[in-house]
Amino acid sequence: MKVLRKQKDLSFGTSPDNDQGLKLNLEFDEDTKTAYGETTLAAHFQGHKADRVHPGIIALMLDEVMMKINQSMNLEVQTGEFTVRYLQQAKTNEPVYLRGYFVKKNKKIIENRAELEDDIGKIIARAKGKYIEIDPLDEA
Repeated sequence: MKVLRKQKDLSFGTSPDNDQGLKLNLEFDEDTKTAYGETTLAAHFQGHKADRVHPGIIALMLDEVMMKINQSMNLEVQTGEFTVRYLQQAKTNEPVYLRGYFVKKNKKIIENRAELEDDIGKIIARAKGKYIEIDPLDEA
């Protein structure tokens, strides 16, 4: 008999077990189909400019909040297409707020949107993602 072992979750975005990761704590609201969370990013997540969050980290957070929606809706997916629009820079060591929105599902494609805001509600970045539903048995 084959025993399936669950791998330790070392997701860079959300795992509490990844010491180098973001450790995002994201919640899901079933009624509105939204995911949300807040975090403060340390200086080691900065880009070329001092005290500014690396744009790749911003993209990762937006993808993670949209993936939280998919997981909470029991959808096994992988990111198929992802677009980010940066509107301003995020500062390190200051709180930022994530919110993701379920848009629609067509056959095997799920569409979501997300935003990252600063502490006064100014939008830092917006994203839209298309996620492809996969067969969980194909990953074994």
